Amino acid sequence: MAQESSFQERLSPIPISIIYVLVGGMWVFSTIFIFSEGLPINEISKWELLLCFSGLLVTASILYFLIRNNEAALKKSLEALHRVNRALKARSECSQVLVRATDEQELMQDVCRIIGESVGYCLAWVGLAEDDPEKTVRPVAQWGWDQGYLESVKISWGDNEHGQGPTGIAIRSGLPYVVQHILTDPKWSPWRDKALRYGYASSLSLPLADGRHVFGAMVIFASEPDAFDQQEVKLLEGLADDLCYGINSLRLRQERARGGEERRLLAAIIEQETDGILTFDTHGVIKYVNPAFVAISGYEREEIVGRAISDSRHRTNPSLFRAMEEARTTGQPRTERFINRRSDGTLYDIEAKTSPVCGPAGITAFSVVIRDLTHEVQLERQLCQAQKVEAIATLAGGIAHDFNNILAAVITNAEMAMDEVGEGTLREHLAIILKAGFRAKNLVKQILTLSCHGEGERKPLHLQPIASECLKLLRASLPATIDLHHHPGEKLGMVLADPTQMHQVIMNLCTNAADAMRDQGGVLDILLDNVTLPSNDQLGDLHLAVGRYLRLTVADTGIGMDRKTRERIFDPFFTTKEPGRGTGLGLSVVQGIVKNHGGGITFASEPGKGTTFQVYLPCIDQIEDRLEIQPEEAIPGGTERILFLDDETDLVYSCQKMLQNLGYEVVAGTNSLEALDVFKAQPDRFDLIITDQTMPNLTGDKLAREVLRLRPNLPIILCTGLGQALTGPFTEKMALSIGIRAVVRKPMERHQLATVIRQVLDNR
Repeated sequence: MAQESSFQERLSPIPISIIYVLVGGMWVFSTIFIFSEGLPINEISKWELLLCFSGLLVTASILYFLIRNNEAALKKSLEALHRVNRALKARSECSQVLVRATDEQELMQDVCRIIGESVGYCLAWVGLAEDDPEKTVRPVAQWGWDQGYLESVKISWGDNEHGQGPTGIAIRSGLPYVVQHILTDPKWSPWRDKALRYGYASSLSLPLADGRHVFGAMVIFASEPDAFDQQEVKLLEGLADDLCYGINSLRLRQERARGGEERRLLAAIIEQETDGILTFDTHGVIKYVNPAFVAISGYEREEIVGRAISDSRHRTNPSLFRAMEEARTTGQPRTERFINRRSDGTLYDIEAKTSPVCGPAGITAFSVVIRDLTHEVQLERQLCQAQKVEAIATLAGGIAHDFNNILAAVITNAEMAMDEVGEGTLREHLAIILKAGFRAKNLVKQILTLSCHGEGERKPLHLQPIASECLKLLRASLPATIDLHHHPGEKLGMVLADPTQMHQVIMNLCTNAADAMRDQGGVLDILLDNVTLPSNDQLGDLHLAVGRYLRLTVADTGIGMDRKTRERIFDPFFTTKEPGRGTGLGLSVVQGIVKNHGGGITFASEPGKGTTFQVYLPCIDQIEDRLEIQPEEAIPGGTERILFLDDETDLVYSCQKMLQNLGYEVVAGTNSLEALDVFKAQPDRFDLIITDQTMPNLTGDKLAREVLRLRPNLPIILCTGLGQALTGPFTEKMALSIGIRAVVRKPMERHQLATVIRQVLDNR
C-alpha cells in the first residue's frame, strides 16, 4: 500500500511537469547538436536557447493544469459514481424488502434503515399527513441520528407557520424539495438551530402519493452540505415511488381482505335475514333466493333459482311476479302488498319491495325484499275486533248507568205502591214488577262486569240454573238441525264462583260446539255430575288436588279437530273460523276462568268424531240456599233533614217520597251547583247529604269536597250506577278517603238505602 501511495505521489502533476521539462531540455540540446553540423556551441544564439527553454516551461505549465483539472473531474466523477452505486444498491435492497413486506409499518422502517445503512445518510424518516385541524405530519418510521429530534419539532403540511418548511411544501406541491445548505436556507428558519445542533447540514423531502393525493413524505438528512446531486435525487425519487407502491399495495391487500370479510359477513347476514330476499337479472331470470324466502314461500330453492319470473310455475302468485316484471321493464322501484299462496296452498300476506341494482354501466340486476305480514295482519284484525269490543263495552256501560237510574225509579215506586195497597190482584202485579226489577238489576250487574265497569263477585252457587239459562238462550239462535240434550245430575255439589263468568264458560263451550255442527247438524249434550279425583290424578297435566269436583261436560258430534288444531286450541287469537266469525279468544278465556277458580279443563277430539270438553270445578261444603227475597223486616226511618241530589228527575221524585214516608225531612234537586248554593246559605240546616256521582257541572266527589270544607263532619252518601268502579280514575277507596261515609250502588232498594242512611246517621 505504501509503494502504491508513493507511486501515486510520483505521478502527481508536478513530477510529471518536471520530467517533461528535463526530457524536453535534453531533446533541445540533442537537436541543436545534431542539426548544427558541428558548429561550435558559442555560435548558437543564447536567445534561441532561452526561447526553447521558455517554450518548454510554458508547455509544462499547461500540461500541469490539464492533468490537475482532469484529475479533479475524475475524482468528482468517481464520487458521483459512488453515490449512484449507493442509491442503486439501496433501491435494490428496497425492492427485495417490498417483495417480502407484509406490514406497512415494518416496510417503512426497513426502507429508512436501508437509506441510513446502505446509502450512508445520517437520518431518514417517514411521516404521514394527518387530516386534523393543524394538518400535522406524524412521524411513523425512522433510522439514524435522531436522539429525540423528531419528538422535539412540530411539522405541518398546512399553509401555516410550521407548514412552510421543505416537508410541508413537498406534501402540498407533490414535488421533491432539496435543501443543500440548512445553515443558509430561509425555509429552515423555524427548525435551523435544532437541526444544526443534531449535525444535519442538508435535506431532501420526497412526497409519498397513492395516485390521487399525497399522504405523507420521506425525509433524508445528510451531515455535509451539497450532499444531493440531481442524479441521486432522481434515484431517491424512484425509491420513494417504490415505497409508495409498496404501501399502496399493502393497503389495497388489506382493503381487499376487509372487502372479502365484509362480503362474507354480508352473505351471512342475507342468509340469516328473516325477510325473504330474491334477485333476478335484467333478463328476468332468478339468480338467488335466501332461506327466509324459501321458508315464507314454501318452495325449495331449486324450484325457483334459474327460472324466469314470467314462468308459468309462478301462476300461484301472479300479482307478485307481475309487479316484478313491471319493475324490470320500467327500472323503477315498487313497494306493494300481496296475498300469496304457499306451495301447500295456504294463504299469507306479504309486503314486497322491488328495487333496481345499479352499477357503473347502469342497472345490472334487481332485488326483491319480501316481509311476511301474516302475523301483523292478524294482529290488525284482532286489534280492530278488540276496539269493537271495547266500544261495545263502553256503550254497554253507559246504557247500564242510565238503565240503573230507570230501575231505581221503578223499584222504589213499586215498593211504595205495595205499601199503599192491600192484598189482591194489584199487589200481585206490583210484586211481579218488583221481581222483574230485581232481575233487571242483576242483569245490569252482569253487563257492567262484562264491560269492565265492575268486578266479579264469587259466591256459593249451583251451576244447574246457569246451565239451564244458557240453553234457553242457545235454543233461540241455533238451527233446527242441532238437538240440545241437557242431563242434570242429582245432588250436585256447590262451587265458589262468579255467576257471570260461569255463564261465560258454558256459553263459549256450547257456542263452539254448535259452530262445529252448523253445516251438517248433530247433537249437543250438556252434562253436570259429581266426581272425586283420587290421589293419582288421571287428568294428564292438570295436577288438580285430591277431592270432590263438579264436572261440566259439553259434547258435540261435529267435525272434530286434527292434531295440529288440538295443539293450539287454547292459544289466544288462534281460530279455524273464517274471518268475521270469531276472534280466537273464546277457549283461552274459558281456560283462564277455570284456572282462576282452581279448576281444570280437558278435551278429546278426532276428525269426524266430534269433540268433548270437560270442566272440573272444586266443590265446597253444602250450605243452605239463601232466598232471593228476604223476610220482611221493619224499615228504619228517622226525622233528620236530608239533601238529596240526582240528575234523573223520576228518581229524585221517587226517593224524595220514599224518604219522606220514612219520616225524614227531604230537600231534593237535580242541579249540584244550586244545591251547593243552598247549602252555603245554611250550612247547619242539613244532617245528611245523598248525591249521585255522575252529576252535570259538579260531580258528586267535587261537591263532597266543597261541603266538607265548610262542615268537615257532615255525613255524605255517594250513589253510583257504574258498579264497583266509579267514574274515571275516582274509586270507592278515594271516595272514603276524602270523608264520604258510604258508597251505594244503583238501583237502590228501599230497605238497603234506609239501612245505610240510618247507620251513617247513628255513627256520625
